[in-house]
Order: sequence, then C-alpha cells, then structure tokens
Amino acid sequence: MRRIVTSLLPLLIPLLIAAPLMAQTTLGFRGGLSDATVSTDVEGVPDQDARRGVVAGLDLSFPVGGTVELRIGGAYVQKGTELSVDLPSEGIRGSGRIEADWVQASALVRIGTPRDSGASFGLLLGPWAASLLSCNRSLSVDAGELGSVNESASCDDVTKSTDFGVAAGAGVEMAISDGLRLGVDLIYSLGLANIDDTSTEDTKTRHVALQAGFVIPFGG
Repeated sequence: MRRIVTSLLPLLIPLLIAAPLMAQTTLGFRGGLSDATVSTDVEGVPDQDARRGVVAGLDLSFPVGGTVELRIGGAYVQKGTELSVDLPSEGIRGSGRIEADWVQASALVRIGTPRDSGASFGLLLGPWAASLLSCNRSLSVDAGELGSVNESASCDDVTKSTDFGVAAGAGVEMAISDGLRLGVDLIYSLGLANIDDTSTEDTKTRHVALQAGFVIPFGG
C-alpha cells in the first residue's frame, strides 16, 4: 500500500495545489471491478480467460470549454490474464495465471451533456501511462501418468516496468445533493507497448473496468 501511495503522490500533489484556481473543479473517488487479458503475436498461446480484478483511484476534472472537461487521475489497477490448456487426447490439462498490478495515470477528455439537466451522460477518451508494482505467475498442469506440475514465481524480471496506451469509455453522473454526485463509468484501456522484456513479439495489455464512486464539486 505504501508503494501505491508513493507512486500516486507526485502525480496528484500538483493537481491539488492548482485545484482552487480552477472553476467548476470536481474531485472524484472511484473504484470497481475489471477484466484483463493480453494480446500477443506469439504462436501457440493457450486459450485465455479474463483475470478478474479491482481498480481504485481518484481524479480531478475541470472544464476546458462548454461541456468538455479534462479528467486527470491516478489509480491502482490489476491486470494480467488466465490461460487454459485442455488436450484430452494426450491426457494433458492445465491452467496458468499472470497477475500484474500497476499504478496508472490518465488524462481523459470528457464530452458530456449539461449537469443542470439532472443526470449527465458523457464520453471519455485519452491517453494513459502505467508503472508496474508487481507481477506474479502461476502454473498448474496435470499430465496424467507423467505426473503434475504446480509452481508459482515472480515475473517482475521479464515484464517491462512501464506501459502506455489509450482509453475510451462512457459514464453517467447523477446528483445526490448540492455538493455530491454519484458517477458510474465503463472504460476500456488498450495497451500499445510490448510489456514482454524477453521477446520482440508483441504482448500488450487489454483491460475493461466498471467503476463507480463519488464526485465532489468545489471551487469556482
């Protein structure tokens, strides 16, 4: 937890200092559930299932014109994938799991409907960058008469420490009171960097998150 907070502070402190100077600024606290996979050019990769994880973070939004806002935020994000192999003709069944946890910063443009009409609907689009906190992999294989293998290990040394990409999504905000809103977003993050530090074959992150939280207006 200390490492997460330390990674987020350099991003958020300048924003908090500048916030009083921004009209109609909002502070958002959001969290939710996510599904993550990877895309790869490597041949013979087993079937994938999404790794179910969590996402949690905070952000500052301020208007840049009309109903267009810039949302700058930082979050703890769980990514990775689950792999499965089923070869009944050879008597082999197995599964693998990669769990990679990141601190992710983003700058998303939100184009939405006016908030004075009640619920405000918006579209989100923008870049993100992430720093690796930890990576772990596990493998479980049953080869019948040949025996079974169960092992786990860190994959920090074979995973690049940074990632980047673009995110797109949609969301809605609803007023709970004069000083509090409820926000719900669905955001898809597309990794553009090869995160495999041992191969020239591309392995890129894919991540979709459904998150909800409180949005507090202040300033202006």
